[in-house]
Amino acid sequence: MANRVPLVIAVLGLLLVLSMVSTIAEAKKKPKKLSFFMFIAVQNNSFLDNPNGQFTAVLSGEAPVTPQPFAFGNLHTFDNPLSKTMSLANPADRVGHVQGWYGNCGQSALTLCLTQTFAYNDSVYAGTFSLLGSGVAFDPVKYAPIVGGTGDFAFCRGVAEQSRVFNAFVNSEENSWFHYNVTFKF
Repeated sequence: MANRVPLVIAVLGLLLVLSMVSTIAEAKKKPKKLSFFMFIAVQNNSFLDNPNGQFTAVLSGEAPVTPQPFAFGNLHTFDNPLSKTMSLANPADRVGHVQGWYGNCGQSALTLCLTQTFAYNDSVYAGTFSLLGSGVAFDPVKYAPIVGGTGDFAFCRGVAEQSRVFNAFVNSEENSWFHYNVTFKF
């Protein structure tokens, strides 16, 4: 029995070292910041039957009494692509997509309440993270909290900074590009 004690201690020590190396390797994989672009093509409710529409966001709920100031009570559902650049032409630049809802929640200003889950994979980091917040739509920069994630983003929290960098109407739909800078804490 006395001869086995050093062996048990050595094995336990080796397991401890391997555990520490694994923890350090995982800690290095956690992102501190990400920067990417989101494309959105919002359905224009007057052109629901537009055969050329490539909508990524559609009206999915309306206030029971319309019209309301600032479209109060309207809800949109979206599935928007994410890219490293302001272009969807090169599939290699795609880094995922974001799905969720935004609702018009302001009666004195166009204010949007956002619920978004980002499925992100840039070949360095992979997983999901979620945003929950609200902001005045025409503020040049909006901030919202990151409230959790999975994969490389497991147990994250943080802040997303969003700014619209392009907006135009194409084929009766509103097309916009938003730039995101996301800072994470673990």
